Amino acid sequence: MIAVPRPQSQAVFMCNGESRPLIIPPTYVANEKTRKQMEHLVTEILATKGYRVTRTTLPLKLLAVRSGLGSYGRNNICYVQGMGSFLQLAAFYSDLPCHKDNWQKPQMMKNCQSCYACRQNCPTDAISSDRFLLHAEQCISFHNEKKGDIPFPTWINRSSHNCLVGCMLCQRVCPQNRKFLQWIEEKEEFSQEETALLLEGVPRDQLPVTTMRKLKHLDLLEDTDILPRNLSTFFRKQKRDYPKLDYNGHELAV
Repeated sequence: MIAVPRPQSQAVFMCNGESRPLIIPPTYVANEKTRKQMEHLVTEILATKGYRVTRTTLPLKLLAVRSGLGSYGRNNICYVQGMGSFLQLAAFYSDLPCHKDNWQKPQMMKNCQSCYACRQNCPTDAISSDRFLLHAEQCISFHNEKKGDIPFPTWINRSSHNCLVGCMLCQRVCPQNRKFLQWIEEKEEFSQEETALLLEGVPRDQLPVTTMRKLKHLDLLEDTDILPRNLSTFFRKQKRDYPKLDYNGHELAV
């Protein structure tokens, strides 16, 4: 099991003449690129000793916690010492002999025992007091990663949305992430015209090449079907902030 520090990414959208920066959580961008880098590095190191490495597809969070590399936060997210939850995990098989068994029961971070910041700041009560397991069906991430033709449940308040995909509310208030909150690297800006195309749900193969390049940089090419729904949660609200005026400049009653 390997953990690599990962920053947040940011997409800035123009709408109604104003820019709106939206965060993409650490685990959403450059996943495949980072995995390949990890595999190359480990292969290179172990090859000098005659051992081999190959990638595997397994439940990474669970493996990280069971192996002792990480711990679960109260929000069920994996934390690694020195990285908080701003990380990416990868698992590999190897014929390297294992002389020590660190396998352990899943456990919550000691710091979480007396901290309830994530629970108190979850707007959908996905982190509850009745059990440790997250109520995934109430998590914003669960809903904004669904197919784009599936609307958000009416019980999710529009103001609760905070990321282009996923959600960062429980991670932003976590004391373990305090020093990583301003860590943003990959950034792209979408013009008013580009934002309009994405809101309208223009098919991916009809988007301008420059727009496609930006989406690819942010690993969003496969998410173009969900962008219209997710973006609309931010910009519909913004549009309503502009009052309707009569010819004399007086605000009309709505």
